[in-house]
Amino acid sequence: MGWSGIAGSALLGLLLLGGTAQAGYPLHRSITATIFWVGEEAGPANGGIPNLASVWDDMWMEDYGGVDGPDHRVGYRPAGFHPRENPFYAALPYNDFNRHGRRKKGIEDYIPWVTGNEPAGTSVCKNRWIEIVKDGVKAYAQWEDAGPFGENDVDYVFGNGRPKNRRNRHAGIDLSPAVRDYLGVDDIDKVDWRFVDAQEVPEGPWKRRVTRSQVNWVDWYRPGVESSFNWQLQGRVKTEVNATIYDIDLFDTSRKKIRELHRKGHRVICYFSAGSWEEWRPDADRFPENVKGRKLDGWEGERWLDIRSPALRPIMRARLDRAVRKGCDGVEPDNVDGYTNRTGFDLSAADQSRYNRFLAREAHRRGLSVALKNDLDQVEELLPFFDFALDEQCHQYHECDLLEPFIRAGKPVFNVEYARRYVTNKNGARDRLCSDARRRNFRTLILPRSLNGRFRISCDEE
Repeated sequence: MGWSGIAGSALLGLLLLGGTAQAGYPLHRSITATIFWVGEEAGPANGGIPNLASVWDDMWMEDYGGVDGPDHRVGYRPAGFHPRENPFYAALPYNDFNRHGRRKKGIEDYIPWVTGNEPAGTSVCKNRWIEIVKDGVKAYAQWEDAGPFGENDVDYVFGNGRPKNRRNRHAGIDLSPAVRDYLGVDDIDKVDWRFVDAQEVPEGPWKRRVTRSQVNWVDWYRPGVESSFNWQLQGRVKTEVNATIYDIDLFDTSRKKIRELHRKGHRVICYFSAGSWEEWRPDADRFPENVKGRKLDGWEGERWLDIRSPALRPIMRARLDRAVRKGCDGVEPDNVDGYTNRTGFDLSAADQSRYNRFLAREAHRRGLSVALKNDLDQVEELLPFFDFALDEQCHQYHECDLLEPFIRAGKPVFNVEYARRYVTNKNGARDRLCSDARRRNFRTLILPRSLNGRFRISCDEE
């Protein structure tokens, strides 16, 4: 396709001014570059916009494989895991879709590679190659997000205009830590860049893993910090509790009951054990004998699972599919801290983190919210992957500080206490408990250990 509209006139102007344009794409000179990364939490440096998702992928962090932390690196990748997508990525201030998820009209007039025959629902921008130059050194990256601070700067991105953005010294391109390290770019620095076609990209570290995924928009329920909850796993579910969220058993609760709760305006989180085998579950015979370990103390007919085994993954996916069919808004996978227990298997923290991230990723792929249950030692690492925390007895065991990163990230902490002194308020124990819970902005309940709904004391209702 020939040049037309903005892009064509911009190229002509660039050539008349003596600039260079290889393969028909304008060269953008002396553009302020800033550093961003997959999994970056919201903060002042990025204008309060997190990078857990991109404009084209609601599960960007999950699809990438984790947080692409800029501080702890092994070569051009983050320490701790191998990315599933290209660590050489960039963002430019344009998105070819509007806020309704429809491709913008007239893009063939300014995006030079558009033919008009692209499949519906695919991005014509995502994964495009960009050449970035710093002091004569060239790196190559794929376009994976819109930014910095803009999604419609056509004149700049596809023409010869300057960035409309005025923040961070008129920043016009975001670069990943891998690009930063290859080029030696500072956090706010100047680079030149241009689009290149795939056949122009030379061999280099940017080709070791090329991103090929397309648009992935899937939304899920994200409870707010102030959301109230009720947790009942045994007995007839009481539907008269005034709580935003009901956390109930996935297998024992009928679709009819979940629909009833939805009609009453509640959200439903469905409980299942992801780290133990329970002999009474309808899918118990799907678990191979070699994945079953030691018995759980105090729980008859329940044994720890070897979470390293690939055999578990299709079983857990099937349970998540069951949650979708029943209409659950989210899930609470239990017993996801086996590495801290005597399971009969030599489980490491890395094994647990990998398994827990698998559960979160698969839940989100199905549009389900997901809780991090206990596993306090891995809160910092797993926080970006989970939508809320559900913990037992953090006050009793003086562990609540470990959960506060959830609150700082705008994600709720639901905590349950069982001690008798909290039930009776002996010597003001419950008063002190609830005062501390409110100070932390935790949603704390005092419940019977059997979780049968016999009583419910909420610190928010004290």
